[in-house]
Amino acid sequence: MLQADRHEYASYDDLLEDYFERGWTDGLPIVPPAPDRVALFLEAAGLKGDEVLGEVPTREVVVTAEHAAINAVMAGCRPDYMPVVVAAVRAHLHEKGNCHSTTGTLSGAAQAVIIHGPVRDEIGVCSTDGCFGPGFRANATIGRALRLLVRNVCRAIPGVLDRASFSTTMRYSFCFGEDEEANDWTPLHVERGLAPTDSAVTVASVMSLVSATDFTSRAPEGVCDSILDTIRRRGVASDRWLGDETAVVLVVGPEHRRYFDEAGWSKADLREYLWKGCLDADGNRKIGPGRPEGFLIVAAGGPGMAETWILLPHLALAITEKVESQRRTR
Repeated sequence: MLQADRHEYASYDDLLEDYFERGWTDGLPIVPPAPDRVALFLEAAGLKGDEVLGEVPTREVVVTAEHAAINAVMAGCRPDYMPVVVAAVRAHLHEKGNCHSTTGTLSGAAQAVIIHGPVRDEIGVCSTDGCFGPGFRANATIGRALRLLVRNVCRAIPGVLDRASFSTTMRYSFCFGEDEEANDWTPLHVERGLAPTDSAVTVASVMSLVSATDFTSRAPEGVCDSILDTIRRRGVASDRWLGDETAVVLVVGPEHRRYFDEAGWSKADLREYLWKGCLDADGNRKIGPGRPEGFLIVAAGGPGMAETWILLPHLALAITEKVESQRRTR
């Protein structure tokens, strides 16, 4: 049985205006979360409505599968996206995903949802040209589902528990796939202990999204130096609670990847060079994440711009969750 209160409306327009009035949307129209639709999404994930996906203890919030399904429907997801939405919710609600701080901070941090493995092709996640932007239903609605849940269940409402001074458009939706076919780099979810045949989601809270643009370097060292210069200018947030596990996500575009591929550099080679650039002459860290493994490297994007995008973290770890097997939907 679904637990949410039922509301009856004479028309879609009446529903939409009421949802706007109640503050249940992100400012955009939503799909009505009819009970039969919510039940279909739960079936697609193989979950009961009251199954707990995580909690935010500082807000006395417990998030259930029904909450996730309602917001996934509202976001415009298809039922077969639901297992990915569930993995993203679980990742964000991990203790060190730090929901309370990352959704309440003055800085307006956003949550990046990065999708790995076979599910990308199964549901049409964009990993290449224009992958950060609009036009792709899976990217747009999966990222939106997480953010609607953060608003509607975790109570991150502007001026209430969302205290962002300016906020960011990334808080509507920020979701893309890892382009695992671009070269022979080891996919991120495999580096983090999962099998190549597994599908997974990594959620990284982003203080700022900045581009290390370098049109002149023709060798991997030069590209890495441009990345390090950009990180040096912006800095990396860290604290004692997170320790040395903070991570900087690097989304490497095809123009920069070409120079790494031509030189035979793996992700490990790239990570080693970057880590050495974070240290001073005495071997002490000056900039960057707390350890070499803190450079999380993802291939994505389309050709043309010679850039690597850097996802600088807020006070949270990047958490990877396996996407559990989907069940056949009716």
